[in-house]
Amino acid sequence: MGKKKKNKEEPSEMGGRNGKRSLEFLSATFENVDLQTVKRHILYLIAISILTKLVVLFVTPVIFHSFIDYFDLGVYLNHAVMLTQGQIPYVNYSFDYPILVFVPITIALVPALAFQNAMAFVYTFQFLMVLCDILTLICIYFIALKIYNEETAFLSGLIYATAFSTSYFVLTKYDAFPTCLLVLAVVFTIYGMNMKGYIAAGLGFFTKIFPAIAFPFLILYNTKKSSIKDEIIAVLKVMVPLSLVLLLPVLIIRPEAIQTYLFATGASVGVYVNTATYTLYSWFSGVGHIAISPENVSLVMYGLMGITVLYLLYNAYMDTEKRPVTLLKTLLCALIAIIVFTKFHSPQYIVWFTPFLCLLVADDIYKVVLFFIVQIFAYIEFPLMFGSFYTNLKYTNGAGSSGWYLTLFFFTLQYLALLILVFAIIRPKEGLLKTIRKRIPQ
Repeated sequence: MGKKKKNKEEPSEMGGRNGKRSLEFLSATFENVDLQTVKRHILYLIAISILTKLVVLFVTPVIFHSFIDYFDLGVYLNHAVMLTQGQIPYVNYSFDYPILVFVPITIALVPALAFQNAMAFVYTFQFLMVLCDILTLICIYFIALKIYNEETAFLSGLIYATAFSTSYFVLTKYDAFPTCLLVLAVVFTIYGMNMKGYIAAGLGFFTKIFPAIAFPFLILYNTKKSSIKDEIIAVLKVMVPLSLVLLLPVLIIRPEAIQTYLFATGASVGVYVNTATYTLYSWFSGVGHIAISPENVSLVMYGLMGITVLYLLYNAYMDTEKRPVTLLKTLLCALIAIIVFTKFHSPQYIVWFTPFLCLLVADDIYKVVLFFIVQIFAYIEFPLMFGSFYTNLKYTNGAGSSGWYLTLFFFTLQYLALLILVFAIIRPKEGLLKTIRKRIPQ
């Protein structure tokens, strides 16, 4: 028999660069991307990410004589123990977080019961959060690969893997879990899997509320191939079943459980001193001696939050190109607006927006430097300054003292650094005023 000739139109298994195998991911094919290179990049990034976390665990207590905060992990353990005692969260007692936080809590409980050791719970919970963080890292790589190229994808992942302040909170809180779901929602959306994106965002909402901010922006982004009506219906197809399964049974038994979701509004807490709200109040009242209350400043800040989010929605609606990078920028700005303008603040909120920063700074060394300056400020804020210079509701030094001014200057510089970084990311090349004029219908 003669040798079979290969049809020129027949797809090649070696379609990658230099005859190497090309990459396929979520039904997308990257012809000019080598699969082995991508695998090598991801392995390097995972190793660097784990190394960063080990360094943080060593440096924080040994070099800086500070602490690894296990308080939240202890709270999770206490609630896990209550489960073994037949206590049902939201029904028998109030709980501040949505129900899906019990997924990692329940998984971490198993080795704790098997070994009758509380630290087994802590280590397992940390391991689960590291896994979530690694999944976020991989998502960052593939988002950047879709938008940019291999080199920028690796650099974006490298920036995230070495984000040491974020790593600290990955190890001590559960925010890596909802953040992972939010970034998964973005990956699915950018790769054209709209329903999976909505499912991930919905699961994120039932883990820690904040991923819900993505819904309007995902809807508007997806209208490039459909209508707003169709996308809203798609979201309802996701959120109605999730609500029926994860929320309605609890509300029927104990309607007061809705407070878990209202807690995110901050209605039941005072103004935290590490917020931009309190920082402005301190300048007005403590330095300028202007008679004003923190609550009045907070009202203005919430108004600014509303205006900012509405502008972002308008901008996303008017954007006819629906580019992935625009989606990343609007999500970043929405998260930053919620964090900066609200009256309560936890340092681990940096985990929420770090993935988006890493994707948007990799093209400019100056932005990268600003990114790590923001990481330094966040690490100094917590754990290094906490307890010595401030607690949630007060500066530890008296008003007008050198320690009070030092704390005020620190938070001022911290928020300025963050806002400068965000402006550097979103700054239009043709100028801000010209861009705004183009957005206004004539």
